[in-house]
Amino acid sequence: MKNILQIASIKLLLLSCFLFASSFIIGQEKEFIGIKKIFDGNNISFQTVPQKVTSLNKSTEENPSISTSNSTDRYVLGGNVIWSFQDAAAIANRTELNGDGTVPLIAWGLNNMRVSRYTDVNNIPLWEKSTVPYDPIVEVSDDGLLIAATQGTDFYLLDNLNGSVKYQITMPDTLYATQISISRDRSLLVFLADAIGNGNTSVAFALNLTGVSPVIAWTLEVSKNEITNWAGVNISASGNRVVINGRNHLYVLNSNDGNVFWDHFVDNTEAPAVISGDGNIIVTADNSGFIQTRNFNFSTNQYDLLWQYRVPVGAFTNWASSVDISADGSTIVAGTLIFYSSGYDGSVIAFDTYGNGIPKWVYTGAGDLVDDIALSDDGKVAAAVTWGDLNHAKPDLFVFDVQTGDLAYEVVSPGSFFTVDISHDGQRVFAGGKAVHAREFGSGGLAYLVQVDLGGGNVSGTVTLNGSSNNGGVLLKAIGTQRTAVTDSLGNYIIKNIPAGTYTIKAEKPGYDYSEVNNVNVTIGNTTTGINFSLNQFLIQPPVLSASTTMPKAIMLSWVNPVLSLSNNRLIELAKAVGDIFEDEHVISTNYIVSKSNSNNTILTDNSSNGFIDSIVIYRSLVSGGPYSKIAVTSSTETSYNDSSVFPLRNYYYVINIFNSVGQSVYSNEVLGKVSDSLLTFNVVVPSGTIPTVNGMIEAGEWDDAFKLDVSDVFGFGGGVPLPQGSVYLYLKFNANTKMLYIAGEDFLNAALDDNEGFGLYFDDNNNNTFEPNGALSVLQEGNFWAYWHPSGSDLRFRKIFTGGGVGDVTTLPNAQVGFTDNAGYVQGEVAIPMGFNDGYELQVYGPDRTVGLGGFMIARNAGAAIFDGWWPQTMNSVFNPQYFGDVNIDIMLEAPPQIPSNISVNRQGNDLQLTFTDPQFGLNNEPLSSPPYKNIYKNGQFIITLAPGTQQYLDQNVECGLWYEYKLEAFTTNGTDTLMGPLSPAYGLFACSDPVLTQIKYDDDSWEAFYVVSFSFEENKFALRYSPTYYPARVVRLQTLVNGSGAFDFTVQADSIGFPGKVVAGPYRVSSGAPGSVAPIVLTLPGNEPPLFAEGDFWIVVNYLPLTPGEPGIGTDINPPISGRGMYYLTSTGWQNFSAGNLMISAYIAEQPVGIGNENFDDLPLTFGLMQNYPNPFNPSTVIKYQLPKNEFVTLEVFNAIGEKVNTLVNQIQNAGEYTVQWNGDNGFGKVLASGMYLYKIKAGPYTEIRKMLLLR
Repeated sequence: MKNILQIASIKLLLLSCFLFASSFIIGQEKEFIGIKKIFDGNNISFQTVPQKVTSLNKSTEENPSISTSNSTDRYVLGGNVIWSFQDAAAIANRTELNGDGTVPLIAWGLNNMRVSRYTDVNNIPLWEKSTVPYDPIVEVSDDGLLIAATQGTDFYLLDNLNGSVKYQITMPDTLYATQISISRDRSLLVFLADAIGNGNTSVAFALNLTGVSPVIAWTLEVSKNEITNWAGVNISASGNRVVINGRNHLYVLNSNDGNVFWDHFVDNTEAPAVISGDGNIIVTADNSGFIQTRNFNFSTNQYDLLWQYRVPVGAFTNWASSVDISADGSTIVAGTLIFYSSGYDGSVIAFDTYGNGIPKWVYTGAGDLVDDIALSDDGKVAAAVTWGDLNHAKPDLFVFDVQTGDLAYEVVSPGSFFTVDISHDGQRVFAGGKAVHAREFGSGGLAYLVQVDLGGGNVSGTVTLNGSSNNGGVLLKAIGTQRTAVTDSLGNYIIKNIPAGTYTIKAEKPGYDYSEVNNVNVTIGNTTTGINFSLNQFLIQPPVLSASTTMPKAIMLSWVNPVLSLSNNRLIELAKAVGDIFEDEHVISTNYIVSKSNSNNTILTDNSSNGFIDSIVIYRSLVSGGPYSKIAVTSSTETSYNDSSVFPLRNYYYVINIFNSVGQSVYSNEVLGKVSDSLLTFNVVVPSGTIPTVNGMIEAGEWDDAFKLDVSDVFGFGGGVPLPQGSVYLYLKFNANTKMLYIAGEDFLNAALDDNEGFGLYFDDNNNNTFEPNGALSVLQEGNFWAYWHPSGSDLRFRKIFTGGGVGDVTTLPNAQVGFTDNAGYVQGEVAIPMGFNDGYELQVYGPDRTVGLGGFMIARNAGAAIFDGWWPQTMNSVFNPQYFGDVNIDIMLEAPPQIPSNISVNRQGNDLQLTFTDPQFGLNNEPLSSPPYKNIYKNGQFIITLAPGTQQYLDQNVECGLWYEYKLEAFTTNGTDTLMGPLSPAYGLFACSDPVLTQIKYDDDSWEAFYVVSFSFEENKFALRYSPTYYPARVVRLQTLVNGSGAFDFTVQADSIGFPGKVVAGPYRVSSGAPGSVAPIVLTLPGNEPPLFAEGDFWIVVNYLPLTPGEPGIGTDINPPISGRGMYYLTSTGWQNFSAGNLMISAYIAEQPVGIGNENFDDLPLTFGLMQNYPNPFNPSTVIKYQLPKNEFVTLEVFNAIGEKVNTLVNQIQNAGEYTVQWNGDNGFGKVLASGMYLYKIKAGPYTEIRKMLLLR
């Protein structure tokens, strides 16, 4: 079952304001999509962060077209609560049941963390095991004899009767145990461990349980960058396969040896992937709203996509939040989260596994996130839990009759449910969650054990297939109900839970006559036995079947007419003619009235009482060999059938058989049918063409030299409703002289233009299947264009898109070429997309392939809501994931800036530093440069020199021993008056002369348990950590921290001011990890003579968040005691506050003052001490104070008011000889603005003291 706590769920103690922990999010980015946990002391609330959809249609979930059936033939009749329990402090994060539902198990989290083993009698635990301070994960074996649990870095096997530890694994502190699955035969257990702290590898451990003591059978190690974090593990009921998934990747393994024989990326899921009992079907649900069902292909050893369903999108991308599949593989049920502009809702959706992805029913109005789903083995009973509505007017626990879609039982709780499990037979349901709503701060948990009433009685017996040694596969029906059973190989069957009454039981199987037993009495709670059958073979053979593979829009099935059975009247006549007695003279035919779909005729069998004609049944499957679903019945006089409920790019497998009132034939030969996909193209070679007149009108011959592309949304992936081929076309061509990609479109479904209709074009310029990270060079930034019509005129806009789906600002392109018209009776449009490397919005085309990735759409509008008539590629799940894009080749060579010089290194040459490198030969477009490049060199952020082409080294003689110097290079070329400037290289640095001895000061244990940000809103957010040097004078040379994202921030070094961060003495320094989605260190060495020197006292390192990214990155935090108490955080609304949740993982490296100075020009040093008059004076709001030192001294520069009270300290440190400038902003150092008046400023440097006056005027 699903575990909402994605990885290390640890209680984090906060004091006077909300801090935000992201321990469950590895590499949290600004545009993180998923569930966030917010801690406040011992309370918790949950946020769901959706992906904003720009110009997409309103969710059809608000007015669903598929409603719940009102059938009265229910399998599930109701239920009752066996027991319930409410905990005052802890939350039920996981509930588990054994196979028959007699061993309930709860993992309690947040407070009083523990494992509780219950019985099915009452809510008094049989035993409990504490897991403080870690939230546990639990699992129970099918027979209830073995219990598994996690406790942080520990994994346990526990005794079922007393909870004692029978087996234990203690992992390194770089791993944190999360998910568990036990095979039904108790031979194998798999548990997952997420990489934390300094760990980069997440691990799956498999234990062989068949011996005297467990042994590790195999392990799976994956990079945490590939999965982000583990989401779930499930072992098939047969035990043959294991499916494991993270947030972004899926693995299927052989259970015997752990061999990964198939894996695939997943598009941001928080739900465990599920697997059928035989291991042949796997299903995923993701936060892009897709439910994907895959079937194992025995020929390729791969899982092929069987079908996918998308939860309709609205203002946001709605989620497919949970999913389960029945053990028999027949049924899939999924849960959703629907985002409205002001609130939330959820739905539960049921599917037949082989039903082409069309829901059987949709239950809407679930109130909020449907967090977990559980299905009985036969798929007839489904349990679902939801966070529920905030008013608690709707149920939080649902039990469904899957066949009818009826809600058979419900529980309305005062809180939210997170987890549910079900017994194999569907008669026990166990759910748990939080005692208050998930979206509200609070604590406490609840649990319910429910008995499900399946009602009725059973019918059992045996079927004998005459002429066969295998009596399996016979379908038994209780006529008048939907209760069925299938015989095993011995012919035994039992039809369960038939409502009380008298029934006809019918037996049938292809290739055999029918048989019925009438007047079978069924009573509640009893089994009527001895209802036996003997079936004779049906001797008529089916015709030979063939299917088309090249027809558009439909598949034609054809067969040769079989030898028809003669009518009873004709058989009797012939028998009498030859003197025989016809035994079946009094057989009465069964009446069939079947309405067929599409253009075929409605078929009525002969209703006469003394005769019949044969009919043909058509079956279809999505996989070879079935299972087959009946799709039509036609007369035996027909020789063909058109199946129009099919899609391109899919295989359909057909069989037919014939039937009459006596029985049915065996299946015919199986044939493969396909719809022509000749109009669907996913790889485009754009031709070079003439320059069109971009006015919106596709004039005769204007686009004849373009590539014509059918982009009709034939699968409904864009708008949710499949549309016919030929509905929407795009035309593409380019011109090298204008450097434009020209695109035109025709939407034959849209008769008239409306505001904001047009094209959406999403480009992955370098076609590497991902957008560039936030912070990448602007000229290399990727994103999307919108070319839209407005009543005031058309425009072309560009928006940056970053790795993970984050977006930047929207830019309207000046003088864009774009136009639309509906003069032809349908909408036409034209647009020119600029290509080049001069501006970030231009489409960049890279060699040598010169192929870009493209995902696009053409939309109409209905009352403002988008209608996706065109969607390309038609199989694209999301425009924010370039892995779905098509390939578009544009054979153009664009002039591009040079690449960064390569082989850069800095080495010591005596007391000098030598920079060497290799000139670039290629541009950013991977094409050869048209001319050799020049190079600019920057030293410690300052430009120092330009080198001519061919010069590939530089000797820097202007350095001082013991100081740090780092260099960056950029190459550029010139073309007439144009300069093409390449990107800056990373910094390469070295200490001059020799490396100083660095002493690290830190207060953490080198292992993170959580990542924190101060707030997701900007209030000058800061973290700070105070340091006490182990010697003086101490020079702060290097800063280091650990982050979980690529967001930038500013480092500052600040003096201590009465236990708070005071004056900034170094910085700000803008830094970032450059590693989106990853835990990574940031190391900054202070350049040149900027490292501040402290002669005494403490100092602070401060992390200053930026206004545009207040919630990223998270700072690594060690929560293990002892807590140093040196950390603080800052918001403008609260000021500085103590950070007591743990030790911030920020380190300082100090060194002694350098002794030797090399290459110094002593003539430039002042000869005397001096304090200059401030300027300007009088001043408002700030003034500048200059002073000079002839030698190194400890300097204090202080400001006093007119009565001699000190109001600010501007300098308090050792400084080298030289000239200095300090700016004073008229404040007290803590942000308080001082009043107008006269102030004194005093310097003391060794023996030198001087005081001057200044005047502040407000």
